[in-house]
Amino acid sequence: MAAQPAAALSCLVPDPVRSFVEIHAAPESYRAFVGRLSFDASKLPPSVAAAPANATPPAIPAGLSGYQLGPTGFDTPVETAVLLQPSCAGPWCGSLAPGDEVLIFAREEEGQLVVDLEPCPGKVQAAPDAATRDRLAACMRGEACDLAG
Repeated sequence: MAAQPAAALSCLVPDPVRSFVEIHAAPESYRAFVGRLSFDASKLPPSVAAAPANATPPAIPAGLSGYQLGPTGFDTPVETAVLLQPSCAGPWCGSLAPGDEVLIFAREEEGQLVVDLEPCPGKVQAAPDAATRDRLAACMRGEACDLAG
């Protein structure tokens, strides 16, 4: 018998500044927030599905309560509706617990904010510390935005 290859999802360690740089270079328009999302978690696909699930799960309406990033930092209060768009890579699907404080890079699409919830953290990740928030504000101002802290 031949051995079957092991399947695993390999993700980079989340880095808010790296994510900012990648998203800043994207053709789409994004906004950055630190806050909490409220939504029906039962509508999320399982974080590890029993069978490969490369299909895009349906979007989930959510509420965002937090602060938007601007040139002076995360200091603009925001209460708004967003759409969570989970995606899967094989059996691994994006996951998130409602109410956790997170950093969100939301894509602007047809007048809506869409949060791409991918299997690897990137557009949604743990809320950064104060020093990283300051670095993100510097990036927003167009100052040096390198990955070395």
